Amino acid sequence: MKGKLTAQPLAELIREISDKGLSGTLRLEHERVQAAVYFAAGQIVYAAANLKALRLREYLNKVNLLTEQQRHGLDPNLPDLTLAAGLASSGMMKQKDVSALMSILIRDVLRVALLWTNGSWELNERGRLAETVRVNLDLETLLRDTAQRLPGDFVTERLRNQNEVITRGASISRSSNFLPAESFLLSRLDKPMKLGELVLESGLPELEALRVIYGLALSGFVEREYWQNAFRSDIPRPVKEKQKAAAEVGQAERSDAWLAASVENEDLSEFLARQRRATNHYEVLELTEEAKLTEIKDAYYAMARRYHPDRFHLKSGTKQHAEIGTVFARITHAYDTLVNPETRATYDLTLMRTKKLAQTAKPKDAADDDLDDLDSGGSRAEHSFKEGFAALDQGRFESAIQYLATAVRLDPQDARFRAYYGKALAANESTRRLAENEIQTAVKLEPNNILFRTMLAELYFELKFHRRAQAELDRVLAVDPKNGQANLLLRKLEKSRRVS
Repeated sequence: MKGKLTAQPLAELIREISDKGLSGTLRLEHERVQAAVYFAAGQIVYAAANLKALRLREYLNKVNLLTEQQRHGLDPNLPDLTLAAGLASSGMMKQKDVSALMSILIRDVLRVALLWTNGSWELNERGRLAETVRVNLDLETLLRDTAQRLPGDFVTERLRNQNEVITRGASISRSSNFLPAESFLLSRLDKPMKLGELVLESGLPELEALRVIYGLALSGFVEREYWQNAFRSDIPRPVKEKQKAAAEVGQAERSDAWLAASVENEDLSEFLARQRRATNHYEVLELTEEAKLTEIKDAYYAMARRYHPDRFHLKSGTKQHAEIGTVFARITHAYDTLVNPETRATYDLTLMRTKKLAQTAKPKDAADDDLDDLDSGGSRAEHSFKEGFAALDQGRFESAIQYLATAVRLDPQDARFRAYYGKALAANESTRRLAENEIQTAVKLEPNNILFRTMLAELYFELKFHRRAQAELDRVLAVDPKNGQANLLLRKLEKSRRVS
């Protein structure tokens, strides 16, 4: 079986081979570069390429597990698998370290080949490895990352049919490591939905939404109605079997120091402490003000993979988890502002003016000094809330966000702080989708507060999530049938339905 990568890119071939439990060797060629990916019952067991930079000897030169004398003593003509086996059997390296290094090498081979959008492929189902290889790959994350790195026009071409039905997958677990945009889109997919409707419902720019959907489909977290399959239909492996295989890989990775995905508590505490000290968007992303666009994107995605609240689900309900959620909302707001050249220019101008004012202002006029004069964290939080509330009332949304974010950071368990921080985020279209988490948290903290539920209903109305808005309004009016704000929003909702 053979074909072209323009019709079936490697990511889709891996998805199909995994679903159908195929075995064999998949050979790829792209501009005279060749790669081979080996499968056993749908699982990737090995991958190699004819690039010098992607050879085991090169990786051994990057790590300090062998002495220089040991590295020079290695036969330069040995194939990687033979070399790996020799390193372990001779005792030069521990088997665990050899396996981990090989996993990193195989992952990097795949990262290169996954971006090939032209070239050829051929699957030989009789091709097998003579050696036994143990690799641990977070394939789901790798495929989702691929969707973010492929050319935009290529991704758009893969999802042309706006009427194709997208369904939430069965393999989602609380431990899944989702980016904010992925979590947000999945939260909207509460029933099968046409692709075009899902893009609109997501609240994301079209290309960003398509990238997220494509990545989630490749990794099995959503199901597409149509795939351009390369192989004759076989019986797909049961979902439970695939989940078990994924869980085994995840368990092996968590036990391996090389590929550990969890963040140590000490590292998390240091990260949150740095975020508390951050005073502007650049410090939030741990960048300089001269950072390039690629650096901003890299910093954001690195933080998303490492510190997204979904990674700390075991801390759910704790004060620290609430702080993680707030911090990440701040990180996403900083990214959304700086990644857009226009909003970044405006922000830079505001930041420059603020610095000039700080240099010329008397110490008693500085906001930081005012805060320092307060005698406790609670007083500082209350002061920041009052300043943010006033700024929000005056329509100074950027200032409101900064003050209210500080209040939430100092006291994340105060429902008022969370609700009005959410309201400030909701005032700007680019940050509106970040507001939901804050207002929802306020509602969880005070379930009987009808003001917060009304705020949540207003947000859902702005996001065009009319069913959710109606549900919140029903709860408010059940407690206070004459609530003016809720009844006004209800009339707007009914009018919107009649128009549509």
